[in-house]
Amino acid sequence: MTKLDIRRIITKYINQEATPEEMTILYEWVKKGNNQEVFKKLVQADFLINYQNRSWETEEAFQQFLETIKKKENVKVRTLHIGRKAWKYAAAVVVLVASAAYFILQKNSPSVLEPRLDSDQITLQLDNGEIINFDPDSDATVKSKSGKTVVSLVKGVLSQNDETNARPNATKNVLRVPFGKSLSLTLQDGSVVRLNSGSTLTYPSSFAGMDKREVQLEGEAFFEVAKNPDQPFIVGTKNMYTQVFGTVFNISAYDEDSISEVVLVEGSVGIGATDRPAYGDLQMLKPSQRASSREGSGGLFVVEDVDVTPYISWTQGVLSFENEEMSEIIKRLQRQFNIKIVNKHERLGERRFTGMFDEEDLDRILRTIQAHTHFSYSKEGNTITITEPEKQ
Repeated sequence: MTKLDIRRIITKYINQEATPEEMTILYEWVKKGNNQEVFKKLVQADFLINYQNRSWETEEAFQQFLETIKKKENVKVRTLHIGRKAWKYAAAVVVLVASAAYFILQKNSPSVLEPRLDSDQITLQLDNGEIINFDPDSDATVKSKSGKTVVSLVKGVLSQNDETNARPNATKNVLRVPFGKSLSLTLQDGSVVRLNSGSTLTYPSSFAGMDKREVQLEGEAFFEVAKNPDQPFIVGTKNMYTQVFGTVFNISAYDEDSISEVVLVEGSVGIGATDRPAYGDLQMLKPSQRASSREGSGGLFVVEDVDVTPYISWTQGVLSFENEEMSEIIKRLQRQFNIKIVNKHERLGERRFTGMFDEEDLDRILRTIQAHTHFSYSKEGNTITITEPEKQ
C-alpha cells in the first residue's frame, strides 16, 4: 500500500465514509512500526473536535480513540452529509495538522477579483464569482453567502466542500497565493496540491460527471495525485500540459520565466504542448527525470535525468539553486520574499550559482552570494537595488 492510499483511507475515516474493509486496513496499519505516531498527528484535529473533554497527550486517551476504529470494522459506515464538518478533510493531507480550526463566518463582495498577488491575503474566487479572503498565517473556516460552500484553512492546508456537484461548463474556482507564502490544497478527489508563492490554480469544486480531472496552473506546484484510471488528471500551463497516471511531481511555469518544467518524483506522467489537439503526442517521463520547454521552442521538450531534491526542496521550506543564472535567482527571490529587486549590474545577471538555504533571510542569501562575486546592494522600502561595486 502506498502512502497516498493510506492517506485517502484516513481522509475517508475522518469524514465517516470509510468502508468496513478500509477500517480493517487502517487499524492494522496503525499497529505497525511508528505508524501510530504518524496517525496521531494526522487525526489530531478530528480528535480535538469529537473528544474535547479528554487530553490528547495521555496514552489511555489515544488507546480509547483507537478502539473507536476497531469497533467500526464490522459496522456499516454511514456516508456523511456533504455539508457537515467538511473542513476535516484537511486533517489527512501532506501537511500535518496540529490544532483544530477556528470557525469564522464572513460576508464577501461578489465583485470581480483583481489578481493582486503582492497582497498579504490568499484569495479564492468561487465558481459563482464570490471572493473569499484568507490570512495565510491564521486558521479559519468560512461559509459562502449562499451557504452551499464551506472553505477551511487549517495549518496552511485549504479544503473546500460544496453541496452541489460541479457542472462541466461551469466557471471554475480560482485560488491565488500571495508572494512570500505557500499553501496546500486538498481537491475533491483526494489529490493534494502544494502551491508555491505567487501561484494561481484554477480548478472545479468537484470532478463528478467529468471525463477528466483538469486543472490550470500559473506558477509552481507540487502534486500528489489520487489514482483513478477512469478519470485522467491533467495539469495545463501556458505552453504545456501534463497528463498524470497516479503520481508525485513538481511543475514550474511562471509567466515571467522563459522556461517551464515538469520534474517527476514517482509514478508516471506524459507531457505535451498545449497547442496540439486532443492531448495527443504524449512524451513519457520516468521518475527522477525533468522535462523543460523554453518559450518559443515550438513545443519541443528537453528530457534529462536529474536529482529531484533541488526542484522540490521548496516544499520543505528550503530554497535551492542548481547552477542557476543570477537573473533567474532574482526572480525566485522576489517571489519568495515578496520584494522587488532591481539589478543594475548586468554582468552579474549571467553569473551562475549553486546553493541551498534552509529558512534563511534575504540578507543572508545576498551576503552569501556576495562572497563569491563582488556587487553592492541597498534596500529602500520594499525595493533592493543591486549595483556594481565601487572601484577602489
